[in-house]
Amino acid sequence: MQTEITIKRPVTVVLLLVVTALIVMTTVWMSGKSYAKVDPLPFEDLRHISHRIARHPVSTHILAVMVVPIIANVLLFVPWGFLLFIALYTINRPTLQTYVLTLLLGFTFTCAIEGWQYFLPDRVADINDIIWNTTGAFLGAILGHLRERVRFEFA
Repeated sequence: MQTEITIKRPVTVVLLLVVTALIVMTTVWMSGKSYAKVDPLPFEDLRHISHRIARHPVSTHILAVMVVPIIANVLLFVPWGFLLFIALYTINRPTLQTYVLTLLLGFTFTCAIEGWQYFLPDRVADINDIIWNTTGAFLGAILGHLRERVRFEFA
């Protein structure tokens, strides 16, 4: 016996709005907890990590401090990209167009958040956050697309 759970589009949109609100609340909560006071260049975080590893044996703690913000920025937007892809996906819209819309809307949303953070006290607007958040939205879109092709069956 196979069970299929169908989630209607309005529920998906509500879940997307909830995730959006959670991202905004996380941004407000993180205000004042920034670890950097400089606006780095694109991919400066990766360059810094690679130079640090090349020069010194890196402790797990230092590596975690440097890598966790990247992972957190990606993971923060995966559910958002997933839900947006599902909300935008229709039989009449080409899949590539849904990917492009998800990517552009994810980029726009993260730019809006970074623009807003620029004016928050004790926050640093960071181009790398835009890059990693957009990457998370894109990975979420991929997962949203794969949800139709992947079936798990436990026997």
